[in-house]
Amino acid sequence: MNMYNRLAALIDHLIWAILAVVFIFFIFQSEHFLSENNISNIFSAAAVMGVLVVGQTYVLITGNFDLSSESTLGMAALLGIWLIVPAAAPHFGGGLLVNPYLAIFCILLMGAVIGYVIGCLITYGQMNNFIVTLAMLLVIRGLMLAFTEGNAVNGLNNPQADTFYWLGHDTAFIIPGFMKVSYSVLAAGATFLVGHIILKHHRFGRELYAIGGNRDAAVASGINADRRVRQVYAISGILAAIAGWMLAGRVVSIQVSLGEGYIFTVMAAAVIGGISLQGGRGTMLGALGGVLLLSVIDRGLNLMHVSVFWVRVIQGLIILLAMFIDAQRVRIRTLAQTTTVRESKDSVVGS
Repeated sequence: MNMYNRLAALIDHLIWAILAVVFIFFIFQSEHFLSENNISNIFSAAAVMGVLVVGQTYVLITGNFDLSSESTLGMAALLGIWLIVPAAAPHFGGGLLVNPYLAIFCILLMGAVIGYVIGCLITYGQMNNFIVTLAMLLVIRGLMLAFTEGNAVNGLNNPQADTFYWLGHDTAFIIPGFMKVSYSVLAAGATFLVGHIILKHHRFGRELYAIGGNRDAAVASGINADRRVRQVYAISGILAAIAGWMLAGRVVSIQVSLGEGYIFTVMAAAVIGGISLQGGRGTMLGALGGVLLLSVIDRGLNLMHVSVFWVRVIQGLIILLAMFIDAQRVRIRTLAQTTTVRESKDSVVGS
């Protein structure tokens, strides 16, 4: 292994070293950082972001983007409660009083349909994935405003809504002295585990890497790239809906702006975790590291009482750092491949 290959491998696993350093830094900055409540909040926040990141990871590996997932999250949370609660104030629902389990099915179906439609526009319509998902983000936000007329929808003191909230609100079990483990944390952990197994050991995952690495070569080898792209967008939509369902249980009152700006954090978490914006590279474990890092930073800054204005600055710098790391990763891998080819030619000539 030449120097560039070793350096590329180091960058790929850099996330865990950064996470350890940041974690230790905040321990010394706040005596409350290791409290049971704070650790629970770190993992609960990471759960929502993590489910979104898993969906985004599938899409990014194929060399595409999904900017619409933040609005799908918001729509899922809002629609789920809107279907359940009365129309009058203070709930401002649709007055349909739908069974909460049917409402859950509806939002998951909605997520799948949104994702699949995006995939169809990209593959059948040959449209740019960035523009399509940006347009869908705006369309969904507009629909949220249209059918709620800007009102916040909430399920306070509504038994049916309480049933809907359980994934994001209820505690599965408690690890004494450490944290409360919510159902959302378990669901996110299971999502990452399944995603890791699929990408590492399943044919579906190998085909996604092939499409992102070299689409023409993947198609030539018999992979139906368009079908896989439609599938990953549908998966991303479903996972965004699940994330919205989770978040609804945490915030209870659903504003039409819920999830706004989330996509930048999600992209930063994925890229810092080693998912390449050019496609074909990255792992679910790396993405998990990126999610935990950003969640730790967010809670740590909150405990340090850092001004919200400076938090925005720090978030922007983190996104820039993510882009820089991805650019250096690509550059170093290119140098590694060039060096390997040159060494191979030299060995052939020498023999």
